[in-house]
Amino acid sequence: MLITTNILATNRTITNWKVKEAVLPTTTGELGILPNHSRLLTALDIGVLRIKAENNWIPIVILDGIAEIEDNNLKIIVRQVEELSDIKMDIDQAKKELDETIQNLAKSSKQNEKLLNTINLKRSLARFQALSFAQSNSN
Repeated sequence: MLITTNILATNRTITNWKVKEAVLPTTTGELGILPNHSRLLTALDIGVLRIKAENNWIPIVILDGIAEIEDNNLKIIVRQVEELSDIKMDIDQAKKELDETIQNLAKSSKQNEKLLNTINLKRSLARFQALSFAQSNSN
């Protein structure tokens, strides 16, 4: 049995994707979704959505939103989605971006700077994790 997955974002829509499993980055931690999961509505955080299609795990960076699972239909509505092909850097560049973002957050003095740099940190970390995940699965 498969889960029909639809991802809706401002920059892309992925519809009727048949998947075996999904791991969602929720605001309270990671949440695994398998076929016949009970009905659930959850808030999503900036992070890596991992999808198991066929026998491959596919990492996708998402920028917060909501997800609903009901009757083996998973609906994911997010602000933005980045597939691996959208991330125009290698893992070393992603690590450098992550380090720079950490430094920017540490230097933040105003509340709005801290908020913006925290969001940027989560995005940089998600990109680094997605690239690391893809690299470890290809070996």
